[in-house]
Amino acid sequence: MLSLPSQLLLRNRELFDTGRWAIVNPSDTAIFAELGSNIMGLHQQFDSYKAMHAIAPEMHLFSAAFSREQIGEAFDGVVIYMPKAKQHLDMLLANMAHLIKPNSLLMVVGENKGGIKSVAKQLEKFGHLINKLDSAKHCGLITCTVETVPPSFDIGAYGVVRSYDVNALALKIYSLPGVFGHKQFDPGTQLLLQQFAQPEELRKMRGKLYDFACGTGVIGSYFKKANPKLKVTMSDISALAVFCSEQTLALNELEADVVASDGMQEIHQHFEHIVSNPPFHDGLKNEYGITQAFIKHAYAKGNRGSRLTMVANRFLPYPEHIEKTFFKYSVLCQTNKFCVYQGLK
Repeated sequence: MLSLPSQLLLRNRELFDTGRWAIVNPSDTAIFAELGSNIMGLHQQFDSYKAMHAIAPEMHLFSAAFSREQIGEAFDGVVIYMPKAKQHLDMLLANMAHLIKPNSLLMVVGENKGGIKSVAKQLEKFGHLINKLDSAKHCGLITCTVETVPPSFDIGAYGVVRSYDVNALALKIYSLPGVFGHKQFDPGTQLLLQQFAQPEELRKMRGKLYDFACGTGVIGSYFKKANPKLKVTMSDISALAVFCSEQTLALNELEADVVASDGMQEIHQHFEHIVSNPPFHDGLKNEYGITQAFIKHAYAKGNRGSRLTMVANRFLPYPEHIEKTFFKYSVLCQTNKFCVYQGLK
């Protein structure tokens, strides 16, 4: 079944009968088949991009930011699915306003609980004739007419660089709105890395290390800086996270492989060390299946004797999955909020 925002879009399908349209970060890919084949998909999530690219590769793009060169002719209208972070929406609105024709529509669709009612104020920066076009199914569809198209868009204007002391190692971390760890050193990640604070132990680590759901790239970058001999691979489903991790590596003059991947589907090698602060949200909902699948795949992608080390909120149901999957299971440390788990293959 289509998501509620997509169902609201279908109530207004006549909008898409004329002109060239784009849909940004759809919550479900079935919306493209429902609305027609002339709509371009602009994706910052690799799973939705991969699914649609397999069907119509010329009509779908995956990127942290989108340019005129990528899309070709400017759009007559764009619909953005409401992201979780308001600053992320500001960034998307600025990007999309640059990609449409003068006097075209910039639209946002989303659920009431996701903050759609406050979108009108954000749209005021980009145009006029702001209107709630439709409201149903606990969702809203807000439109804005953009008279003057911004001449450019620079994603770098939204990037933030912070310096952190990580176990006595200085790291510069690049972050963007919508990426886990934006403007902060997450306390769960701090606790995880505290388990790897001894320089002599870090230097003993050999082989390949994998940072799953890398976000801003702090975990993979820490290990690479602490032990340059490690071959580090980092992955995330988000194009914004991939971009941030690449920038973080560059800021610290480090080299590692950064891969866009839905889970571990695009990871084709095996590792001695797998380290992660995995996600438990999918949009506004808790989603435990992502990490449960990761634990299973981490075992499959680990060499004999490999270790999975991960941090999670204490209430999350992961210990039993690690214990059932790995040869040995242990709790390295815990606080009143987090636990750091380790599995040995």
